Formats: sequence, C-alpha cells, structure tokens
Amino acid sequence: MIKTFIYRNIINVYVERNSPVGAVIKTVSAIDADNNQNGQVSYSILQSNSNSLPLSTMVNINSETGDIVSLQSFNYEELNTFQFKVQATDSGVPPLSSNVTVNVLILDENDNNPTILAPYSEHGSVNSESIPYSAEAGYFVAKIRAVDADSGYNALLSYHLSEPKGNNFFRIGTSSGEIRTKRRMNDNDLKTHPLVVLVSDNGEPSLSAAVSIDVVVVESTAYIQTQFRHVPTKEESFSDLNLYLLIAIVSVSVIFLLSLISLIAVKCHRTDGSFSRYSAPMITTHPDGSWSYSKSTQQYDVCFSSDTMKSDVVVFPGPFPPVDGELISINGGDTFTRTQTLPNSDKRSDDKERLSCLVVEMP
Repeated sequence: MIKTFIYRNIINVYVERNSPVGAVIKTVSAIDADNNQNGQVSYSILQSNSNSLPLSTMVNINSETGDIVSLQSFNYEELNTFQFKVQATDSGVPPLSSNVTVNVLILDENDNNPTILAPYSEHGSVNSESIPYSAEAGYFVAKIRAVDADSGYNALLSYHLSEPKGNNFFRIGTSSGEIRTKRRMNDNDLKTHPLVVLVSDNGEPSLSAAVSIDVVVVESTAYIQTQFRHVPTKEESFSDLNLYLLIAIVSVSVIFLLSLISLIAVKCHRTDGSFSRYSAPMITTHPDGSWSYSKSTQQYDVCFSSDTMKSDVVVFPGPFPPVDGELISINGGDTFTRTQTLPNSDKRSDDKERLSCLVVEMP
C-alpha cells in the first residue's frame, strides 16, 4: 500500500532562470507500509499533453531516490511554467501506485533596470518644476513614473528622495512617485531646491534609476511651467497636420492665381472684340448722290459737300451699313480729306466733284 507523496496531491517547484543543466530541482518521496519487497518504491514521470515541449528534453527523475533533475537551462521569456505527474509504484504483486502533480515555475531574473518615463528623463539631464511662494503644505509638485521590464517582485518599484539628505520641505510617495511639499515656504528657505529621485525595484540584487529635478520658488503661479534643459538629439519633423495645412495653402493660392489670370484673359478678349466691331469709322455713298458718315464712338461727325453746301449729322441706331451703300474706311485720326465721286441726279457724265469732310469730336 502506497500513501500519497508527503500527503499532498500537488507540488509547486520554483526554478531559477538560467539554472545550470543537471541541477536537482526537487526530490519527491512516498511511503509504503508493506514490508520486504512489497515496500520497495520506484519513481517515474508521466508524460503531460499540456506542455509545448516533450518532457524528455526538460526533466528526468531518479527512479530510486525521486530526485527530479533539469535537462536544460530554462529561459523565462520562452517558457515560464510547465506541469507533469510523478508516479510511485511498489514491487508487490499486483503492483500498486500513486500519482502527484508537479508544477514547475520558472523565476524571472532581475536583469532590467527601471526606466523613467516622459516628461522626465534620465542619463544626467536636469528637469525644472516651479511652485508658488504661497504654496500650502501638501502642494503637488510633480509625479515621477517608471516601469520595469522584469516581472513579479522584480518589477515592483519604490520611489525615494536621495538628495538632499535630511530634506524637510519635500516628500515623495513610496509607491505613487508624487512629490509634494511638507510645509509652507518661509523667508529663510532657498529659492531653488535641487532634488534627486531614486527609483528602485525589489529584485535581488536591487536595480535602480535616478532623475534630477530643480524645484524653483516663484512669486506668482503665472510663471509655473515645466522646462526641459536637455538638448534634443534630432530635429522634429513636420507633423501630419502641418503637412495638410501647407497643402491647403498652396492649393488655395494656385486656384486664386488661375482665377485671376482667367479674369484678365476674359477682359482682354472682350476689349479686342469691341475694337474689332467699332474701331473703323465709315462713309456711305448712295446711288441717288447722297452720302452719310458714321463712327461708333460718342462723337458727332459733320461733313460738308462742295456743291450743295449742305451739312448732315447722321446717327445710326440700327444695323449699319445700308445694303445699297459704298463704304470708305477711315483708319485713325480725327481729321481727314478724301475725294469721292458721287453720282448727280442732273449730271451722269464723267464730271467729278470734290468732297471734303471734317470730323469734330464733341465732349
């Protein structure tokens, strides 16, 4: 008869990360109340289906002593826990056995320092915070935040003011990282208080990171702002918003320029059309010997005939010229003299009459 291993059904085994190969991680034992050969117990490992790797490459057990030996160095990032069963069997006929479940937990090694988060930074840079002279006790100054890439207790962080020693004006929350004032400011206090905050983890050995903050006392809260004295390592590039704004401005400018050019072109086209329609003044002669003159500007055109001594002022509100007229174009100038042969009702011979015309422009 075999009793359960150490009277328990589950055993938890903690293994250090990167432990040496061949190290004994646990020894199990079972008790058999029988005598002689029936009381002899042997140990074996039962394969578990819950493991990603075969147990034969991970652990082994001494069948006589119950020593569980590691067959590899465990990496916490790749494997942090696995499970198997150990069976104890006696030598009786028929043999009797009992099982126990073994949970192997890989411990994370404390190999990562805490990291200070923005807006504060480490690596020797100094940050500045301002508080008003009238600040009461408990006034909030700043909050330091940090993270640790380790896990478990190795990732638990605590905050302390390492400098100045014996500080009686500021305090920091051990777990929160909030810096607050202990009391009101007096005239004997300094105007600038350099502080060094130490962030430590709970690993063995403990790792830490530090950040420096200068707390400046000002007369008014209007000057309170956070300043960073470290120089950026590289220039900041345009953000997406700045890029979209630049594209919009360029697009609007191009559209405006094209609209202006189109407007000027339309104006010029209309002006050229007006000139082509109205630029040339005309003289019209009729078969009956009469004649007329027209110019499409705001002016009066007076013509004198040498034989009739008559003058006519002709304005054409309708279509021009008449279908039965002969046109003579005047190309520029306000005064011209031109000889035109006009038919006479009394004389239809080769006699020619001279015609002089004076164009007088009225305001």
